[in-house]
Amino acid sequence: MSDHLPQELLAEILSRLPVKSILICRRVSKTSYSLITNPSFIAHHLKKTAARNSGLLFFSYCNREPCPPFRKNESYLLYPDELFANPVEELDCPCKGFKGLFDIVGSCNGVFCLSYGYYVPALWNPSVRKIVNIPRPNVTFTSHGFHKHSHGFGFDSSTGVGERGDNDLKCVIPDFSTSAFLNGTCHWVATKPPNGPGVCDAILSFSLGEEVFGEMEVPDCLAKKYHYINVAVSDGSLLLVAFTETTEERCFSVWMMKEYGVPGSWTKLFNISHLADIRRFIAFRQSGEVLLVNGGEELFFYDPKTEELSYTEIWATPSSFYLDTLVESLVLLDEPNEFAEEEPSEDDGSSGVSNENSSSPDGVDMDLQKNNEGNQNANSPIKLNEANEILEEVASTCNSQMAIDKANEEA
Repeated sequence: MSDHLPQELLAEILSRLPVKSILICRRVSKTSYSLITNPSFIAHHLKKTAARNSGLLFFSYCNREPCPPFRKNESYLLYPDELFANPVEELDCPCKGFKGLFDIVGSCNGVFCLSYGYYVPALWNPSVRKIVNIPRPNVTFTSHGFHKHSHGFGFDSSTGVGERGDNDLKCVIPDFSTSAFLNGTCHWVATKPPNGPGVCDAILSFSLGEEVFGEMEVPDCLAKKYHYINVAVSDGSLLLVAFTETTEERCFSVWMMKEYGVPGSWTKLFNISHLADIRRFIAFRQSGEVLLVNGGEELFFYDPKTEELSYTEIWATPSSFYLDTLVESLVLLDEPNEFAEEEPSEDDGSSGVSNENSSSPDGVDMDLQKNNEGNQNANSPIKLNEANEILEEVASTCNSQMAIDKANEEA
């Protein structure tokens, strides 16, 4: 059916579909495959999906069950945002053949950045099950001795060419600092010399478009105090999450920068002083609930409005918890699966990342190539029928909506 539709209409139809349906539709013909894997279509689809909420949360952690040395027993799950009770899908570990400990730096446009030690090895899109290796950066440090690294992950949407700034970095990022991406800029909580460890008195920023570092002030009551502070993003605003611990009390507070880049707009949202067992902040849900970890390494939710607690009965290493809203996208779909791993694991026989979604050399999906050669598998006719049914149903809806839009324009 797709061969009989105008290219513009087919693109509009497909851009309104969820990723799983699009992956089915690319099997219909070479025309649909070529369209779906086109970078322009991938960007068009992302623009539509980013504007609507998928209703899913990406959640990962490393549980405490016994596992082989130097291997983490990781779980990657999708939960409905409305009810964080039972996962709707469990994802395969993207690097199950790699002998190492991975962390998630952050996510952007449906792509998750994975780090291993002091460098960032891969980008992973769980929606299309693609992982792309990132070469080690060729960086030479001017100083000598042991170095530590802090990562940030984001996306530069500008069409112009950024210029590298000449400004010097005069802040130190603590080991425990996380990164947050907002407005095309990565942010970290930092310390301005000569202050030492434990003093968080600035936010270090790095503009991906201009490649320039900058600084922001933190609230006066937090500056030059011995706080454990994290930076986060919620509902399009920059947040500071501060822990204060003294011999008398342990306090947890959240601050929001209402006007980005204006230090005077910092506003305290809420303060928790009656929960002495908080050990780590994880994330905010769209409902406003805060995801935290207690001293027993159990994950729980706190509602600032009602001050109610809800426990998840999930125990894991506190530093391994990660939660973010899932953006379904086709980013990396046109890339081959590749991962430079140390060597396959001997205990599970794995050879690394699955290549089931990899493209063939001529750019034709392997399943489609089999169909063209007459070697289709048993599921291929079912998949093709399903794809055509999807296209016909959405085309009918799309044509009706276009007719309504045209009538409104003429009126």
